[in-house]
Amino acid sequence: MAVEFWNIPDGLIKAFYAVAGLAVIIFVLGFWGKIRIWSKGMDADQELKGMGPVGLIWMSIIKFFSSDCMFAKRVFPRSVIRGLMLMGIMWGFTLLFLGTAGRSLNYYVVQFLEGGIWLLFSLILDIAGFLLLVGTGYGLYRKYIGKPERMVKSSQDGILLVLLFLVVISGFFVEGIRIAALNPPAADWSPVGFVCGAMIKALVGTEALKPLYIGIWTIHFLFAFSFIAYIPFSKYEHIFAAQISTYLFEEKWKDKEIPRDWVFQEEIAQRRQARLNSSNQQHESKAT
Repeated sequence: MAVEFWNIPDGLIKAFYAVAGLAVIIFVLGFWGKIRIWSKGMDADQELKGMGPVGLIWMSIIKFFSSDCMFAKRVFPRSVIRGLMLMGIMWGFTLLFLGTAGRSLNYYVVQFLEGGIWLLFSLILDIAGFLLLVGTGYGLYRKYIGKPERMVKSSQDGILLVLLFLVVISGFFVEGIRIAALNPPAADWSPVGFVCGAMIKALVGTEALKPLYIGIWTIHFLFAFSFIAYIPFSKYEHIFAAQISTYLFEEKWKDKEIPRDWVFQEEIAQRRQARLNSSNQQHESKAT
């Protein structure tokens, strides 16, 4: 069965709710401002006429769960690895978000996470967290270690990825410490948390688990709510904005009866030709 606020003092629980409320307010106000700007943008064919901010928000949410977004269809033609990375992030993030909503519903409204349902729920969330951890880890590697030549980077590029990585890894530590301290039955249904808990217990010992849990739990929720509050002000707000442009793109190209992948195929061909021209120029300069 799910355990909420285990070993957490009342003062920290109150701080949790205060910070959560503040993060949600910042998130909503930030995105509301962006949506109002988007709703005033140029739309020559008036596909968005009369939708308003609320309609655009609803469209972004609906399109976010479309196959284009969840399966990174616009990215795979350019790079299979990047496509897999984005799918790991999108699926991991979505499942963890839905899982958090499910746990909140279970805690505040009606208890349903018990028995086999709880075990399956725990396993799915552990897999989702692992996918998200791998996806964000590869994203950070690609930005700061692999450093592709064609990647345009800025100082804020990695902030959201770092926050997301820290949210997930600290969440596994919180889960692992709780498992190590309580030793619940069927703990292996949370395999990543179980392994984290075993390693932490071996490093710090049983007596240190409870105070360590309070510290890691506090860090985890601060990371999580910082991540939520920062999204509307980061470059990654395009995750939602892109759904509007995708909608417009689909409608325009559908009306013109042009295959939707044509523009991406042309872009790929142009990039390949540019690389080939650059390579030929380098060989010519070396030959002379």
